[in-house]
Amino acid sequence: MINATLKLTRVANDGAEMFRKYFLVSDFADVRGQAKASVVPLSVGAPMPTSEHLTVKGGENEAMMAMADLIKGLPGNEGFAAKIDFDPS
Repeated sequence: MINATLKLTRVANDGAEMFRKYFLVSDFADVRGQAKASVVPLSVGAPMPTSEHLTVKGGENEAMMAMADLIKGLPGNEGFAAKIDFDPS
């Protein structure tokens, strides 16, 4: 199992820093050769995918990166820089 936080940041037109934060968890699915990732929003109003779970072929790292890519591509998250912290505290 891998736990991480995904922080998206950008600077608004008025110079204020905007951010959104998510908690990500990935582990192996019940089917061999697949892994799943889950996301929990840590920021109020943060855009969320239609499902908070995602299953992909591959391992935990592939599931984690697929979920991060899905979140970065959501409407409302365009233009944000992403940073993943694999040691969330």
